[in-house]
Amino acid sequence: MLKLYLIRHGETDYNLRGIVQGGGVDSDLNETGRQQGRAFFEEYRQIPFSKIYCSRLKRTFQTIEDFVSLGFEPEVHEAVNEFGWGDLEGKLADAETRRLFREVTDAWAKGLLEVGVPNGENPIVVWERCRKFFEMVFEKHTEGNILICTHGRTLRIILTQLLGKGLHNMHLFHHDNTGVNVLNVHRSGLIEAETLNCISHLEKYGLAATRVDYRR
Repeated sequence: MLKLYLIRHGETDYNLRGIVQGGGVDSDLNETGRQQGRAFFEEYRQIPFSKIYCSRLKRTFQTIEDFVSLGFEPEVHEAVNEFGWGDLEGKLADAETRRLFREVTDAWAKGLLEVGVPNGENPIVVWERCRKFFEMVFEKHTEGNILICTHGRTLRIILTQLLGKGLHNMHLFHHDNTGVNVLNVHRSGLIEAETLNCISHLEKYGLAATRVDYRR
């Protein structure tokens, strides 16, 4: 059986300040984010990972870079970059930004998945690039443990599709910084969730979880 460990990157100042990042903002982790990454490493370093993947945005590599000390060379893939929020990227989540965000996410929940923000992506487009990535992963790995560090909205898209919930149900999946999702991929093709958004490693080291909700 193949076991996927899917995590979101650690906290950035953009997360802390409520600024929309998306795929076009290549921000660094802040000190809290580095501590979150370190806590994840200390808690999961004993897992015999066969491979580690991350996006091309440096906040994902920075989250799992402690594993380099164990001899890993994380493989970078643009396919698991963050969702492209287009004209919202880099903007503070003020009343107007939140209004646009609500309009888009409400449309998705109704099944209107072609909707996106101006100059941004939509869930169908993002899943298509992620789908190709996972086809590659499943072809290369049929058993063992794989670690993938990605981003909040992209992670929601991945989880809904791999678990067969449908993209209109993205809102059911929460995503704290370095929250751990463990999926069991059976040889039959069945994929089951063992753990969703686990933050026990943060609690163990007295670190707060970070969850951004632009709908507020």
